[in-house]
Amino acid sequence: MSPELAKETDRLDVLSLRDSVSTAMLVALAYFVGAELAFFIGTLSDKIFAPFWPPNVVLFCVFLLVPMQRWWLYILVAFPAHIIAELGVGMNVPQLLVAFVTNVAVAGLNAAAVTLLAGGRPWLGDPRKALIYVAATALVSPAVVALGGAFVPILGGTIGSYWDFWAQWYASNALGSLTLAPVILTWLCEPWPPLSQTPEAQRSEALALATALVVVCAVTFAVGPGTAGNSFLPALLYLPLPLIVWATVRFGVKGASGAIFIVTVVLIWRTMNSQNLFTGGDAESNVLALQTFLIGLATPVLLLGAAINAIRSAEQTIRDSQERTAFAFASNHIALWEYGTAGERFWTSANCNAMLGLKPDVELTRTSFLGTIHPQDIAAARDIIRTTAVATEPTTREFRVTFPNGETRWLLARGYAQRDKNGDIVQTAGILTDITDRKAVEFEAELQRREVSHLMRVSVMGELAGAIAHELNQPLAAILANAEAARRMLRQTPTDIVEAGAALDDIVHENKRASEVIRRMRRLLRKGDSKPEVVNLNDLVESTVKLLHSELISRHIKVETNLGADLPIIWGDPVQLQQVLLNLMMNAMEAMNLVPPSRRVLAIGSHHVNADSIEIVVKDCGHGLAPVSTKQLFEPFFTTKDQGLGLGLSICLTIVKSHGGDLSLGNHPDGGVAATLTLPSRQIQTMAAK
Repeated sequence: MSPELAKETDRLDVLSLRDSVSTAMLVALAYFVGAELAFFIGTLSDKIFAPFWPPNVVLFCVFLLVPMQRWWLYILVAFPAHIIAELGVGMNVPQLLVAFVTNVAVAGLNAAAVTLLAGGRPWLGDPRKALIYVAATALVSPAVVALGGAFVPILGGTIGSYWDFWAQWYASNALGSLTLAPVILTWLCEPWPPLSQTPEAQRSEALALATALVVVCAVTFAVGPGTAGNSFLPALLYLPLPLIVWATVRFGVKGASGAIFIVTVVLIWRTMNSQNLFTGGDAESNVLALQTFLIGLATPVLLLGAAINAIRSAEQTIRDSQERTAFAFASNHIALWEYGTAGERFWTSANCNAMLGLKPDVELTRTSFLGTIHPQDIAAARDIIRTTAVATEPTTREFRVTFPNGETRWLLARGYAQRDKNGDIVQTAGILTDITDRKAVEFEAELQRREVSHLMRVSVMGELAGAIAHELNQPLAAILANAEAARRMLRQTPTDIVEAGAALDDIVHENKRASEVIRRMRRLLRKGDSKPEVVNLNDLVESTVKLLHSELISRHIKVETNLGADLPIIWGDPVQLQQVLLNLMMNAMEAMNLVPPSRRVLAIGSHHVNADSIEIVVKDCGHGLAPVSTKQLFEPFFTTKDQGLGLGLSICLTIVKSHGGDLSLGNHPDGGVAATLTLPSRQIQTMAAK
């Protein structure tokens, strides 16, 4: 530690010790005042012992609030106050020493037990802590330390039974822990707010309760054994109880401790000034009866107050949790819902109406819910309620809702069925999520994918421009030659009608051939939405090979086709599927650029894998794939070509996945690369049937 830091630490320690000394002086004053108050209200014959002993309560509360390492300071300053107070009532030195030791012992044991077993503040905040508090401070610690405290009157020469003295000392400390200490500790844990910040109704209620309790206790405790109403003594003890319970229920442990303190003060005041319920025998018996009554009253009331505090704390925690959850759900555009199987009972979180475009005061029923759904999605919304109630797994549906202003939002509903112990459905529940933003992103991504896909097709057509020009040049040249020949035949005499007709037939044939080339080219260059239709995969393969005919000739590549018979006609987008085939064939052709022309063979086959799948395999005779992962080949912008963009295979995989199929690449055992396109025939046929 640096000298500067050490010096600053020493300075803070000095300031802390100075503050502790100032506080300790106040504690000494409170100790002395408490002792004098106890002597003033002493009710036994020698006027020394009171029903409870406030100095011990002062030390106990201080020990709870300060670190154990500082206890010695408060013990040190309290000792002179103790000597002055005890000498004032004629105690000898052995008496006051034993009394001080037992006072410190019971306060220390109480504080240590509560701190170790109940933890920190609030010390009466829940039933467990309150039970520990009562057991430690009103049962165990006073009972143990009273074994030494009973010697105080004996050392003073008082004649009596040791166990009577033990009972007096025990009851005095137990009563202080249950009547005075809770008031101090609850105030320290949660000080009462200023009157200006307290609601007027609450202030009025507290004042009325305190006043009523004082009046009822003053009247009730004025009745003694010699009064006319002594036959009602047992019933009179219950008169303050409703007010005590009321205070406890309304104000928790604060109300409980305050009510007990009021009852204690009024009862002691009555004991000092007049006859009361507990003045039927000798002084010692009367005080013990008073203590027993107050201890028996305080214990359950404090526990009740702690239980009410715990309930309110739990309720507040639940409310806070609900508010946080509601805020989180609302921030993420999520709502909760429950739908009862009996009737049309709907429960929803507060933000559900807003997500459905309904006003907050509109009651949500099945009818009002369906009334918000986009007309085209009514069936999907009804399906949510129907399928959720019978499905064994959670279900998910997407649908649109239409707001009164015409705005349309996308919602995703997830639901599951809640069942009783017999397996019967009790209700369905789930969440609603606003996925409008996600749908917009998906639409934008799909739009961009289509744009890139179209650009890829244009790029491929650019690469094939020479081959396409050659494909068109042949029929156009044939058309021109046949037209000139027909014209010459028609000018001859006699006219050769048969040969002229044959020339015109050739013109028609070549025109159709040129038209077919242009049609295939326009289909690939077409830009627009995907339009599923009936597709014959074998015809699609042959059409793609024809499109590449001139390119194959210029590259000296031989094509071998092995197309399976009786392949089912499937349902898909022929343009997209042809784009996949075209890309795979172009890749295969480029892979054979370095292969001798005599070995350049492009093999294309189609066959059934099983009843549900069709495979198309495009194989080249190149040098095979470099050692890279198959997954990496399909990543956007990854390419093994010098001039490639790295988008072709990525787009192909996306197209195939959208058709419910799969695409894979791998080195063939005979050499070269085999691209395998798999399409689920049964699933697509089902789509076609729909």
